[in-house]
Amino acid sequence: MKANRRYGCPIASLALTALVVFAAALPAQAAKPEDYAYRWPLKTDGQNAAWQFELTPEVYAALVDAEQRDFAVFNADGQPVPVARLTVDPAARPGVADVALPVFALPRRADAAQGGDDVSLRLERDDTGRLHLLQLDAVANASAAPAMIDYVMDADLNRDPRRPATVDRLELRWPERGDVRARFAVEGSDDLEHWQPLVDAAAVVSLRRDGAVLQRRDIALPTTALRYLRLRQLDGDPLPGLQVEARRTRAGASVPQWRRLRADFVDSAADEFGKGEIYRYRLPAALPVGRLQIGLGTDNATAEVIVDGLTGGTSGGTVTWVPIGRTLLFRLRQGELRIDNDDYVMTVPLTAKEWRLRSPVRLNPTPTMEVAYLPDRFVFLAQGRGPYTLAAGSRSARRDALPVEQALAPLRAQLGAEWTPPLAELGARADAAGARAYDDAPVPVDWRRWMLWGFLVLGAAVVGGFALTLLRTKSSAAQG
Repeated sequence: MKANRRYGCPIASLALTALVVFAAALPAQAAKPEDYAYRWPLKTDGQNAAWQFELTPEVYAALVDAEQRDFAVFNADGQPVPVARLTVDPAARPGVADVALPVFALPRRADAAQGGDDVSLRLERDDTGRLHLLQLDAVANASAAPAMIDYVMDADLNRDPRRPATVDRLELRWPERGDVRARFAVEGSDDLEHWQPLVDAAAVVSLRRDGAVLQRRDIALPTTALRYLRLRQLDGDPLPGLQVEARRTRAGASVPQWRRLRADFVDSAADEFGKGEIYRYRLPAALPVGRLQIGLGTDNATAEVIVDGLTGGTSGGTVTWVPIGRTLLFRLRQGELRIDNDDYVMTVPLTAKEWRLRSPVRLNPTPTMEVAYLPDRFVFLAQGRGPYTLAAGSRSARRDALPVEQALAPLRAQLGAEWTPPLAELGARADAAGARAYDDAPVPVDWRRWMLWGFLVLGAAVVGGFALTLLRTKSSAAQG
């Protein structure tokens, strides 16, 4: 019986320790594509270590987790692969810059298009070939007063010849001297002699009414790498002292693509907190909106409205109308010329599905609303064999955070800091678990807890049996 006294308790203790360790080591069950509501095939061509993809309105609509963890990417064997948010901020726009261009003003008479002008250009370039002098000499009819001014710009300024850049927008600035209305055609050239049309007619405007300012100063261009650009004034007021900034994108740089989507008008109602009207709009999903295009439906009209977005409501959050800001709307028409207000640009993007306008007066017809947003982008490692599938939407399944960007560091070291994985496009949506994925998950049986209690009971029984045996042994010895 001494042997029992020496080894009984340690044996029971070791058994309990091993069983507790075993219970703690039980792995959690990995999520499967069938745990999510919907899935989309990811179209990947070629062999790459990683791919990136952007969330579409369908994916946004499927998500319920505020941190966007309720989606995952699976390989052909149904195994999840590492996924992480792409940390390169698209709003930082690497390789994209607004550059002030040298502007050379060339007066032009109204009858120049009919050949009534005999004009020669004298130009000088520096050793790098950049333009630093452009002068117009009128040989005939020099006494005629110019009615219009053309503006020639050197779009090649500070451009690296080894990495060509393109221009896709011009922003015009001029000293304020009252109201301005003007239309311009835009042309491009590589030699200042042969010009290609880029924009047939674009309007700029700056009007002041009762302390309010109505302005539109930018001209969108088809992307061009031509060395020189020319603004030909078609009509309107002269703009002496004109300055021009161009949005220039370096070759190979990834330019963020704003996605635009029309919001559905829901209804209108009287503003219960004051005079005026409230107009409500809805998107198909809560999108990270950065710009709003709000349009009036009547010519020669203007209105001032306050924009609100409805935030919260995801995963039980509080729903709140957040004031975004106040903006001036206008729509002007003169002949064939129509000018609308620019986009309202938000300081910080707001993720919201419901939007509204508050106007002090009723607007008839109802204003339209179009949003612009930069989709969230994620990157996944191509583990296992393809094709790969994105699965999204779940009440309980959550993706683990993994160091994907650290894994891509060697590739960035070889291919350059601005390298990004190629884009994988999403295919057509298909049901996985469907609406069942959003049901409250049944409380799972906590096997670890039951096993622990079971082994504690077993251990107590072993100790109790050992004690009973010891008491019997002592009783027998006493009777002997």
